[in-house]
Amino acid sequence: EISSKFYFSGYRDSFKAIYHNLSNTNIILSSPHAGSDIPNDIPDRTIGGCQQNSSNLCTFYFNDTCLNGNRCSVTVQQDFASFDQFTEQITDEFIRKYNLLPFVIIAKWNRKKIDFNRAINEATFNHPQTIESYNAYHNYLEKAVEIIQEKFHGKGLLLDIHQHGQGNYTMIGTRLSAVQLNNDDLSTTSIESLIELSCPNNRNECIRGSKSLGTFFESNGLGISYPSLNNPKPNKNIFYKGGFITNHYSSKINVIQTELSYVVRNEFDPKIYVEKYVQALISFMKVNQLLQ
Repeated sequence: EISSKFYFSGYRDSFKAIYHNLSNTNIILSSPHAGSDIPNDIPDRTIGGCQQNSSNLCTFYFNDTCLNGNRCSVTVQQDFASFDQFTEQITDEFIRKYNLLPFVIIAKWNRKKIDFNRAINEATFNHPQTIESYNAYHNYLEKAVEIIQEKFHGKGLLLDIHQHGQGNYTMIGTRLSAVQLNNDDLSTTSIESLIELSCPNNRNECIRGSKSLGTFFESNGLGISYPSLNNPKPNKNIFYKGGFITNHYSSKINVIQTELSYVVRNEFDPKIYVEKYVQALISFMKVNQLLQ
């Protein structure tokens, strides 16, 4: 891969990332659930959190025996197969075709050990080493956002990259739930500054109209996307609206969580899928005056 020499290793090799000073564009790629490494000395999150009988809240401590409470489960599924370097391939395509090097951060520790897309307690189970890793991952994102605010006047896009096994469709998460999309409630999104810039008189246009990312995925032949011009409502389909990263950073930058489908990706030559995905992203950013 072209980009391999541009990465550094994060805390204890728990993630890898592109050096901040090498990036030359206002795009951030984050892949928090791509990791397959399982360090033996880090406790598993699979035990779940603990809910005391008197409380409706879960607490997350790796050494909590939870004797008088009930366990609350956490998700520990890995999004991408261990040999699947999807985010690296996208990065290479940006370089090869457009001479752009985004900010990129990719998890290497497995979700059984840490979840970079959750609030810190549930993410780390309050283990000192996972706290260290988690803070380093998010410091990288914070710094990338800061650089974009400085260099590109805050115009930019953070893309949180995931994959799901729910069916043959892509989910575009901008904080709007399936219920909200189904009921045409397009209130608070994670792309407010994009909407202000590009669709000030018609939010729908940027969220699921002709300028929406889902529409560009579809027009580039990447199968069904929710929401988009042709598929504005997920209806009864399972739909993920975006997680911690989408919520946490959306006050400072446009954030979109793309949930790719195993099923759809398997229909393509991997290289072709990557090309189409990046082409769709570039077109989306251009039409919304985001690409710098």
